Amino acid sequence: MVLVGLWKLLHLFFAFSFVGSLVVAEWNGRAARATHDWNQRAILFQIVHLSSRLAGMGGLFMLGVFGNLTSIGLGYTMRHDAWLRWVNAVWLAALACMGFLSVPSARRLADASRLAAQGDEPEGYDRWLRRWRFANVVQSALYLTALVLMVFHWRS
Repeated sequence: MVLVGLWKLLHLFFAFSFVGSLVVAEWNGRAARATHDWNQRAILFQIVHLSSRLAGMGGLFMLGVFGNLTSIGLGYTMRHDAWLRWVNAVWLAALACMGFLSVPSARRLADASRLAAQGDEPEGYDRWLRRWRFANVVQSALYLTALVLMVFHWRS
């Protein structure tokens, strides 16, 4: 029973880490879009990239691992509890979105901003910005969906 408490603590810790990374990304992204100074944009998008990669992707992965351990410890099974399958599907979709959209787009935004700060053309900046913003909306929707499923779960 002590392990279940530890797993729950770690699940909540990584949930805060993941959601915190979404907030950091959103507000630093807003600040980067508000300024016309490419040096500042480069720094802000580098912060977004690091936050998304470490606290975001890493936190999201560990969130799912400890969430599943907690659910097993509490007696839930994917065989009998359909909501758990749905939560895991949402978690995997969020991991895919983070790994294939958010993190790569943030890295490319940081790289393009760094090039522009050095006087080069920020090639692909607008395209990567649109992709990154779309990924943030998707991540937020997936996070809220998972939260609703976990809070209002049902026993099959």
